[in-house]
Amino acid sequence: MRIFVPLALLFTGFGHAPTASAAPVWVGDIESADLSQWDYLLNPEVNGMTYAQATTEMAVQGRYAARVELHNDAVWPNGLKRVELQHSPEAGRTAEGATTYFAWSFYLPEVLATDPTTQIGYWESEQSYQQMMAFQVSGESLSFSTRRPNNVVQWQQDGVLTAGEWHRIAMRVAWSKDVNLGEVDVWFDGEQVVVAAAAQTLADDNPHFTHVGLLRGQVEFDEVAVIFIDDAVEGDNLEDVHPDLMPPGGTTSGGEDTGATGEDTGTEPGETSAGDSMTTAATTVGTTDPDGTGPTTATTAGDAGTGESTSNGAGGDDDSSGCGCASDPRGGAWGLGLLLLARCRRRRGAI
Repeated sequence: MRIFVPLALLFTGFGHAPTASAAPVWVGDIESADLSQWDYLLNPEVNGMTYAQATTEMAVQGRYAARVELHNDAVWPNGLKRVELQHSPEAGRTAEGATTYFAWSFYLPEVLATDPTTQIGYWESEQSYQQMMAFQVSGESLSFSTRRPNNVVQWQQDGVLTAGEWHRIAMRVAWSKDVNLGEVDVWFDGEQVVVAAAAQTLADDNPHFTHVGLLRGQVEFDEVAVIFIDDAVEGDNLEDVHPDLMPPGGTTSGGEDTGATGEDTGTEPGETSAGDSMTTAATTVGTTDPDGTGPTTATTAGDAGTGESTSNGAGGDDDSSGCGCASDPRGGAWGLGLLLLARCRRRRGAI
């Protein structure tokens, strides 16, 4: 008796096509043990004090996360107070008609101040330095606003930024200078909170980049704001950036603070005009800024702040920790198929 096993079944897991794994195009998971995965650091060191560094004190995946702290002396040339990590997508990935998925996780040891408010993430244009969308924190309240053609608060929720817990923001941005074509989706802790919000997402034809960290206006404050950042991902689809807090197969870990720091010192920083960039966003979803300006920024000093990398590149492309890549699901089917093929050959020899 002969047993025939179709080769197609042997190589497709017995009729089931292999499952595609997520493949992020960039990962900023800090598992390089420094901040070199990021393109530019803003105020990582001030007056000999380190304000942005890799640490094992807290992590949502792997061993490392970035610790960012904002002191009153972390002053940008225009007077803004900021300590941030910058990621600049590759050329063309924020061009007209392109779509970008981006996500990151963050942890607040203490609730941030209600006054002054703090921006923890935003997208901005190179060269012209116009802020196009931003996440703003006031105490336990989080809001998301788009800036053009008018400043619109697309989502705001009180009581969601609980201290002592990891949170995750994910975004889909359809890039366009046309408000009828530009679009943004937002997920917070795995729940979609903004659905296809229409907005002008491109200021102009320049590439756009993102900052995450802590940004305040030209204000004075006494407290030290702290945020931990981990598992930042850029991708081509939602699976790549996993809007849920934990990556597929990921684990939460923590340990002692190693105090590891990145090579990028962010020297020769650009100057971003303050304007009214840190005015408190309204709390009504869908409201617009009466003068149509909204918070914007504009760099005026040289080419610094453009996102040009000064890092050593260590641990960037080679590190896939936290990417959610799944193992090949066909392993069991392959083994069973080979066993049947071997039995088939033995039976042929016996006949």
